[in-house]
Amino acid sequence: MSQPFIVREACRFRRTLQRPEDLVATFRGTGVHLECVSDPPAIPVIDIDGVPWLPVFSDLAHLAAFLLGRGEAGSPAEHLLISGGRLLDLYLPGMPAGTTVILDPLQPHAVVLPPLTGIVPESIAIDRDLPGGPARPTVELSPYERPVERTWGGVL
Repeated sequence: MSQPFIVREACRFRRTLQRPEDLVATFRGTGVHLECVSDPPAIPVIDIDGVPWLPVFSDLAHLAAFLLGRGEAGSPAEHLLISGGRLLDLYLPGMPAGTTVILDPLQPHAVVLPPLTGIVPESIAIDRDLPGGPARPTVELSPYERPVERTWGGVL
């Protein structure tokens, strides 16, 4: 089975630490899975030492592995599939201030998308008021452009 484009880009970024804008652009154009709950409707954010983290997953196998790591194997888990761009631009502003996105936690290719200018909307970027302005330009198009499937997900 081939890896999703975002996993290949995450591996490339972890290996080289170059062209973070390609990682961001690929993430924005990729469908990602989020754990969600329906009663009340929410997307769980994990608080670690006062820092809010939002785990997102490139595929359902990585979500299942994460739930297994938390000791929640065998219990149904609701999930949502949305584009990374929609997550960053529309969902993240409604989450706790400073929420950091982590793609595929517990996986060797895991990468972090901090709430910085060029990754998230400037209105929620934690570095927006730093002297010198934004230092992280992003590009709009990923080197792995492809259509994104959008669905409400289901139960894993």
